[in-house]
Amino acid sequence: MTETMGPVKAMRRLFGRYVDFDGRSGRAAYAWAMLLLLIITGGFGLWLRTRTNAISATSIFAADVIFVVMFFTYAILAVPYASLHIRRYRDAGLTPWLLLFTVVLPLIVLLLDNGNIYVNYGAYVLLLVNLVLASLPSRQEFGY
Repeated sequence: MTETMGPVKAMRRLFGRYVDFDGRSGRAAYAWAMLLLLIITGGFGLWLRTRTNAISATSIFAADVIFVVMFFTYAILAVPYASLHIRRYRDAGLTPWLLLFTVVLPLIVLLLDNGNIYVNYGAYVLLLVNLVLASLPSRQEFGY
């Protein structure tokens, strides 16, 4: 019988294997970790959208605080999520080098934001391809 993976256990495993780029990670651990990332990024997005647009010293300071908190949060989460993606791709029998095209390239495109909506849609499609590839079933023949 397989072991059940809940959200708490998945988060413990995500941060317990912070820089572990070897081995494998199951679909449940990946799904729970991605849900946490979605909640965090969605929370920052809501926080940014609901802040006041008034130009005042307080609003400028609040925007700076939000940016600094976002930057450090994303910097802290970048390594465990990169290692999780690499382990998940390996578990699904895929080469982790695909992450350059399904995660890194779309994030660079979205950060540069050239204003072309079709390019941005292409980046979102590649991120969805990443989720589909990461949700492939585990391959047992690798022996590790």
